[in-house]
Amino acid sequence: SVPEVEVPFTMKQCVTEGEGKAACYAKCGAKHPDRFTNTLEDQFVVIAGSGSARTEAQLKKALQDGPVTTCFSKKSVEAGERCSNGCSHANSIIGYTKNKWILQESYGKHWGKNNDGSWQTTIGSLCSDAIIKKAYFPKVIYDYDRANAYYEAVENGVNEAELKFVDGEAYGITAANKRNVGTAKNKCAFLGSACKGVVKLSSGSFELVSDFGAGSSGDQAAFKKVQMVAYLKHEETGKYIGVEKNKKGLNLIAASKDKAAPFFTSHSRFISFQYPRYHLVEDHMELIVGGVQDVDESKTWTLNNCNIYNDVSGKSFDLLPGSKEKILLGGSSYDPTSTSQKFNIGLSGKWQIISSELQLPLADRSEELQFTDHIKASYRAFRWNARQIINKIGRPYNSDMEISTTHFTFRNKENVMRPRDCGISRREPTGGDDHLTVKNNEVVMSSNMDSSWTFEYDDL
Repeated sequence: SVPEVEVPFTMKQCVTEGEGKAACYAKCGAKHPDRFTNTLEDQFVVIAGSGSARTEAQLKKALQDGPVTTCFSKKSVEAGERCSNGCSHANSIIGYTKNKWILQESYGKHWGKNNDGSWQTTIGSLCSDAIIKKAYFPKVIYDYDRANAYYEAVENGVNEAELKFVDGEAYGITAANKRNVGTAKNKCAFLGSACKGVVKLSSGSFELVSDFGAGSSGDQAAFKKVQMVAYLKHEETGKYIGVEKNKKGLNLIAASKDKAAPFFTSHSRFISFQYPRYHLVEDHMELIVGGVQDVDESKTWTLNNCNIYNDVSGKSFDLLPGSKEKILLGGSSYDPTSTSQKFNIGLSGKWQIISSELQLPLADRSEELQFTDHIKASYRAFRWNARQIINKIGRPYNSDMEISTTHFTFRNKENVMRPRDCGISRREPTGGDDHLTVKNNEVVMSSNMDSSWTFEYDDL
């Protein structure tokens, strides 16, 4: 949460504190983002468009996730009403009682008879109808793509005396990382096998747990981490990427499946689950310098010439004919030899779906998604989230390889997509040895994009 000192909006006061609006501007987060806590970073979330609440029931449901914005008019207000239809004044609806909506006014924290800046209007009144007509809210989903981990609450709690904690010095854990359960989870997510979960101690502070011990029940609330990992299989040799530790450090090896190394993806990198301070750079493992989000783009990866496969339906993305010679994205039975089932996609963050065969991106033209580079087309961005591919408003591709009519839900495993037969390449090509491969039983880089890698998923 944001500290109260960072919420200094007092419109009437700040305009009298200095010349012009200088004092107000000094307290403006949009103008001085470095002075304010970025709660979206803390919470690892994605804003996936917005929704509207057009009924009392929809508004109450939306309020379970946070404030809802609205606007109304203060003119031509009938007797006994607080507002009327229109949109000349904006507020946030922050809650409700049995009979009232509670709104937050924008005149400072001490405005109004409640002395907290809020006011109320009766549910079912004309003012109530007016604010519902203009009620909008952001659709917020958790950003699993950030570190590919999730948490499960420990039933019956844990015994604090049995716990061992992550070495804070070795893994750069600061007090800010343990400010609350959310920030503790975020830090733990990046620590692979070194962090097994998060606990709230009897002191009220939070800790990152390296070992839950015997697992006895107790009074302390705790969450166990599950890391979503991938094993990288080289299809031509049947070998997997392994990580071997010796006196000189970590070495990549071409390994059998039982010695395959699990990786989790983050910021377009493959980070070792076993050795989470290291990530895959070219044909070796390299220590992550700085924070995990301090990314050197020259050391990140992308996926080329990929088959995008759904294990439930057995279908893959494919080029399908549309009307008027349009080429659309759909699904067909998996065919590793089909060039129409090959696409360039990203490993993390936002990316486009580009047909390898056509060398064209998926874009919106005339309200239809199609592969085109037409000047009037709008390119569409996609992203991974818990192994699902979602669009900018949080709707995933389903097992029939179509955009779902419902929003992303973590538990919907039917929508999981798996990269198969992919080229793993530098995100910023050098024109030389840009592609990962296996030659002579060694993991190396090559100038030829002739290797096929398949992701095999697991939860650890």
